[in-house]
Amino acid sequence: MLRVAPGLQAILDLEDRAPDVLFETVPGSSVPLWPQVRNALAVELGRLDFPTAPVGAVSVSRASAWRGLFDAFLPSQWDASVARGQSGLCCIVGGSTVHQVDGRERNWLVSDYAESQRGDAAILQWSGLPGRNGPPAFSRTWTLAPAETRAAGFARLSRRDPEAHIRALVTEYVRQLDVILADEVLESLVVSATYQERSRPFVDHAVARAVDRLAPRVVLMEDASYGGRASILALLRDRGIFVAEPQHGWIGPTHPAYSFGAAMHTEPLRQTLPDEVLTFGEYWSDGLRHPALLTPMGKPHLETATRSAPPIAERPDEVLIVSSIADPAEMSDFVIELREALGGTWGVRFRPHPAERRELGHRYGRLVDHHGVDIDERADVYDSLASAKVVIGVASTVLFEARAFGCAVLARDSAYFDYYVGELFGEPLQSGSGTGRAAANRVQEVAKQANVASIDQRIWAENAMQRFVSWLDART
Repeated sequence: MLRVAPGLQAILDLEDRAPDVLFETVPGSSVPLWPQVRNALAVELGRLDFPTAPVGAVSVSRASAWRGLFDAFLPSQWDASVARGQSGLCCIVGGSTVHQVDGRERNWLVSDYAESQRGDAAILQWSGLPGRNGPPAFSRTWTLAPAETRAAGFARLSRRDPEAHIRALVTEYVRQLDVILADEVLESLVVSATYQERSRPFVDHAVARAVDRLAPRVVLMEDASYGGRASILALLRDRGIFVAEPQHGWIGPTHPAYSFGAAMHTEPLRQTLPDEVLTFGEYWSDGLRHPALLTPMGKPHLETATRSAPPIAERPDEVLIVSSIADPAEMSDFVIELREALGGTWGVRFRPHPAERRELGHRYGRLVDHHGVDIDERADVYDSLASAKVVIGVASTVLFEARAFGCAVLARDSAYFDYYVGELFGEPLQSGSGTGRAAANRVQEVAKQANVASIDQRIWAENAMQRFVSWLDART
């Protein structure tokens, strides 16, 4: 069983005590504040548990912001305000879980599910359209991005100022947690929560209008357990709509969005969480404390990709190393040492995390310049896994996906190991200077064990689409 990180344990202990402050609502809000700042607090506590090299934020110029606001009020075929036609299934997603298919952008998280309903489905996504990969592959897709932009504009004109109340609540949360956060961290939490609370009524109104026109019986909502959309969860459930969250990445006992203390299992906090979580398989439910029903569903995109992947015997001797973000310098040392120890018969590819790609030269300059290391820039990680024989990482869903592609998997030892990986992939590779030769020996040893892809049914439930269609029939 994976362990629970100390920072999250402090939050669970607070929720088990269930002080009244967790149930307090900012005047004018529809739900308590706690669910909306809980995840941000957990992230900050997680940074104390697992120090991580920060990835720079993307800045937006004032001119771009004004241009975006102007565009948000222009008519658009993609705007969720024009969404029409009753849809038994509505998927509300972020819009980042996408890949390109025939010049169009397809959402691998929910498109299979939406397509199975033959027109009785719709997708609402928070990111803009058309996307980076072109227009949406699923025609009944609309964006909520203009609604969020308009909401930000309306919020600036609003006289409502909840900052003082939010500051008092957040300060009390931190006091009850008995942790010390830097002043700038606390201020950042307050500013972010205030911004969200001021724009929330306008965003909720836009979502409610779209949902009322589509009239779904079931909503699949990405990140429904994270709390940032707590009021939307509440309004959906108030309408009698069944809300399920499809798993999109790693979850476990130390993931703050999937482990909750006693307070979150009671109303009104419970209404800010989904009715059900659809997991990749039974493995992902181990150790979770979530009030929702946890149902193994599988991952259609994974099943499709593994069926088309070449057999291990036809792949070159190639090792794929996936980034952990945490320590670019240490990761660079490891990759270069492994490259030198493996010699010329093996290929070595390094795959940066998507969030790191805009800073690739800054974070991994030595790897970019190294003639023996290839930088894996493919958009879809499944294309990368389909050509690898061995995969190495620290703490990533990619390690679990690699197993389904028949790759041999090695996890590196780190502060994350007992919380995110455990013993599933055997003895970890030791970290630190001078471990390249030992790692190379392990790579060559485990490569002999790689075989035809055989999906572990406990991690990846089989026949995901058949499961989903039966599940949806039972919910409608």
